[in-house]
Parts: sequence; C-alpha cells; structure tokens
Amino acid sequence: MEVLVQSLLDLDVRNSQGSTPLDLAAFKGHVECVDVLINQGASILVKDFTLKRTPIHAAATNGHSECLRLLIGNADLHSAVDVQDGNGQTPLMLSVLSGHTDCVYSLLNKGASVEAKDKWGRTALHRGAVTGHEECVEALLQHSASFLVRDCKGRTPVHLAAASGHIGVLGGLLHAAQSVETLPVITDNQGYTPLHWACYNGTYWTGALFSPP
Repeated sequence: MEVLVQSLLDLDVRNSQGSTPLDLAAFKGHVECVDVLINQGASILVKDFTLKRTPIHAAATNGHSECLRLLIGNADLHSAVDVQDGNGQTPLMLSVLSGHTDCVYSLLNKGASVEAKDKWGRTALHRGAVTGHEECVEALLQHSASFLVRDCKGRTPVHLAAASGHIGVLGGLLHAAQSVETLPVITDNQGYTPLHWACYNGTYWTGALFSPP
C-alpha cells in the first residue's frame, strides 16, 4: 500500500464514477489505508461524479466511525463536517439515515450542524423521525435539534414520526415539546396535524400519544 502511494504523483486520480482511492477506502472502512492516504496528502473533500459525495460521506453512510474520525480530524476546513452532496445531504444526515449512532456522535462532537437542510428542506432529525433510529434522535435532541423545523411540505419531524409509526421516536419528540411554554398547533401545508397522519396511515398506536389523559 505505502509503496503504491509513494509511487503515485496524483493520489486523487478518479475511476469511472469519480471515486478516488481515499473514497473507496472510506467506503469499505479500511482504517490503515485511510490513514496512509491522508498522511500522504490525499484530498478529503473531493466529490465523486454521481452523488457528489466525499470520503466523509462514504464513511458516515457505512458506519465506519474510525475512518470518519480520521477524515474529519484531518480536514482543513471546519465546514468540512457539514459538506453537502448533490442532494444537499450532510454526513450527519446520512449517519442518522442508516442508524450509525457512533458516527452521529463523532460528527456532533466536531460541531456538525443539526439545523442543516437538504434540497427538500429536511434536517437530520427529519430522517431520524422517518427511520425510527431512537438513539440517533436522542443524540440530535441533546444537541438542541428543532422538532418544529419544517420541510418543503411544511412537515416537522413530529409529523413524520407519527406517520411512520415510530412510537419511541414520537415519544421522545413529544417529551422535548414539553419544554416549549406555548406549543403552536402543528399543521403542514395540507393542514394536516401529526394526528391526521397517524390516522391516515393507520398507526393507531402513535395516535394514542396525542389523546388526552
């Protein structure tokens, strides 16, 4: 590996999909390869041709926390932790989407933004609400992620958790809502509340959380 690296003039040479050697090493979770490539000057922020993702995205998506820590720890720019792909997705969003809690905490501890939005206006917390990864959602709420932030359809994470039937996540979001002195009626662009969505999708067990005691 080191012999190959030292013999190459361009460590950021790309394959047909635009992936560099560092991108592939991060994707597969090969920590030693990632370490050698970084130390030899491989670019951490180069994007592939298809999804416009960096090696940081690759490590975060696949839950390779050691590779991820190496990458964000050696990035020149602080903003690298919030680098966006072609759809505006940050590494934090992708970690939450796949339920990689270790990666989520690594990114949050490096200052990743919990309020960053993709091209649909969705945050990392929106993704946690859809996928039901409770530990990831808890981590985001601990870092003051807003449960009232709206996507392009006016839907909050509470709407999505209710619609998806993730009662544990919904319970956590409603518990966070208790800290708001005056909670507004949460309706999306169609006028639907989270209870509307729970009933529409037949997730009666989540709808019960909205019932009075």
